[in-house]
Amino acid sequence: MTGQYHFGLVGHNVAYSKSSEIFEAVFDHLKITGRFELFDIQPEQFADDFQKLASSGVQGLSVTIPYKKEVISYLNDLDPVAQALEAVNSVHLDGGKLCGFNTDCYGFSLPLRPHHEPLKNGSALILGCGGGARAVVYALYTDYEIKGCTVVGRDSERLRSFKQSLSRHLPNIEINTRRTGTGKPSKCDTWDIVVNCTPLGGFNHPDESPHPAWLDWSAMRIYYDLSYNPDNKLVAAAREAEVVAIDGSAMLVGQALRSFYVWTGTKLPFEPIYKAVFGVEPFRR
Repeated sequence: MTGQYHFGLVGHNVAYSKSSEIFEAVFDHLKITGRFELFDIQPEQFADDFQKLASSGVQGLSVTIPYKKEVISYLNDLDPVAQALEAVNSVHLDGGKLCGFNTDCYGFSLPLRPHHEPLKNGSALILGCGGGARAVVYALYTDYEIKGCTVVGRDSERLRSFKQSLSRHLPNIEINTRRTGTGKPSKCDTWDIVVNCTPLGGFNHPDESPHPAWLDWSAMRIYYDLSYNPDNKLVAAAREAEVVAIDGSAMLVGQALRSFYVWTGTKLPFEPIYKAVFGVEPFRR
């Protein structure tokens, strides 16, 4: 393996991100030279800054909130999963051609593998209706055969679009939507898994909760929070209530390693990279 890799993360308010540490661990593991940068782009500057970045010689870009959907209009091609989700979190730049992928599905599924049987044909409550939530529903259906999802979000139009687009690609899953602040769904009293796909409770909003007033810990078997801040109060509260609780750290590493494979064709072991970044064995945080 020769040459120097140059990758980066595109998002807004991303100073907290551990992506640079993940790729430093990747470069160390492979004993190669590489660079990974955080590109914090203001929403009003996205069009200009992204196009400049795409022509700067960078070979791969991770994409996070709030640009997973917006970036699509600047790409030449999408892989089938990103096309189905209408959300991109990984861009491969090759000879001037920009190809969009979604590796969030892969990363999300990793820590759930020991729970395959309990989740099979089960139900899910999804908090949020952005790109991360789309990847979660897709992965729960394709990898764990979840049959029904209730999706809670603030914006009626985004909820409508969420259901409409995913129902086209996942015709055998029942997707119900509810606006935040409305009453408890009548369809299900308990959920096999509840997933927080919002930034609330995460690095930028540590004291805020996306949980509806009617949701309590006794209503779920598994709580999965896509945020990976170590002081996540919701994850701590779930564990105190003796609910299986998973944070987003394994997903973060898993999707990054999948992106590295997309960008370079090189597969890497998950465990040593995770331990190098978080200092513990996977799934023990």
